[in-house]
Parts: sequence; C-alpha cells; structure tokens
Amino acid sequence: MAPLALGMTPPPTAGLAQASWKPLGPGNIGGRTRTILIHPTNLDTIWAGSVGGGIWRTDDGGQSWAPVDDFMANLAVTCLVVDPHDANLIYAGTGEGFGNLDSLRGGGIFRTSDGIHWSQVASTAGPGWNVVNRMAISSDSRTLLVATSEGIRRSVDPPRATWQTVLAANVADVKFHPTDPDLAVAGSISSGMAWFSKDGGATWTQSTHAGGPGRACRTLLCPR
Repeated sequence: MAPLALGMTPPPTAGLAQASWKPLGPGNIGGRTRTILIHPTNLDTIWAGSVGGGIWRTDDGGQSWAPVDDFMANLAVTCLVVDPHDANLIYAGTGEGFGNLDSLRGGGIFRTSDGIHWSQVASTAGPGWNVVNRMAISSDSRTLLVATSEGIRRSVDPPRATWQTVLAANVADVKFHPTDPDLAVAGSISSGMAWFSKDGGATWTQSTHAGGPGRACRTLLCPR
C-alpha cells in the first residue's frame, strides 16, 4: 500500500523557523549532549558535556571542537558549572538519572583548574555518587549544590571534601539565584514537586505550586 500523502508541512517548533537553525557540533561523539557551558568572559570558549563522549571544547565559538580529556575515569558527563570568581575552576557531574533505558552510570564529580585536565573529587567516589543530574554554585563561590537521585548534597568547603544531604528526594535540577547566594530552587525528577531555599541550600521548603507528574526543572526561577 502506498504511503498516505497528507500534504502538510510540520509547523516550526515554538514559532521558530526550522530553516534558520544549523548544527554547529560537536560531531562524531558517542553520547547525548547533556550540558553546555560558555566561558563567562571569553564567549568563543565553550565546553560541551556528552554522555559517553566526555567533555569537548571549542575556542572559536563552536566552529570546531576537540575532546579535552579522554582519560577521565568516567565519560558520562551530565552537567558543568564554573566558579563565579575563577573561570578556570570548572566542575563536571557524571551519571544519568532521567530514567532512560540507555542511561550510563557515573563516577561522581570531576574538577579542572585549567579547563583541560580533569581529576575526580575524591569525596564523590563512593557508591552514592552514581547519578549527578545537575549542579549549582553560589555567586560567592562558597556553596556547591548537587542534585542526585538520592537527594541534594551540599558542600561549603573549597576542597569539596565534605558533603551534607540537605534534601532527601530524587532531584532533577537545582539552581542558585545569579546574585544572591542565599536563594536557590530545586525540582523533582518525576513528581512535579519543587522546593526553595533561603539559606544557601541548608534547608528546603516545598513549593505550593500546582504540580503534576513529570520533571520540575529547566525553567525554575529563584524566590525573592
């Protein structure tokens, strides 16, 4: 039987013309691109984290890409954050926790001080660090929050040697206010629940918004 000709053109997504987009890369990577980080002052330098492909870097605004460290102990990179006061200090989280059947197990958090060479944060090498969905760092560089499948973990010491679990839930996303280090928000992986903090992520309060099944992430705004 011949295929049915509907004579319809798919509408542009979100009102954007499809023809105006073109792929910039990275290309030829064995994994999903889960995160992109743009250098805070040099906009031509960008890092992309892919699940299975590790971390890639461009210094020409995305025209060409190259892997930065294929010898990381775990290449299932899911998120990247840069220290607000030191653009050379970058953290990479590993391990997918979004429920996809082809998800890859992580190995905690990795860190670089030059944007090229990465080493594992030793305190995140344990069994509770197989999934790091998102990270957030406060505007004063003091607090690092990590959204994992077992909850939000918080570190306030620069070496990131000690962590405290401050919210016990399967968390998909966490964000700090861009200028206020006391304000943060977080969203669940599947229940639609969201939380907010007014003390730098030390304690959390559930939001009273009308939620539903699904992820509460990506568009979270911080309370004022």
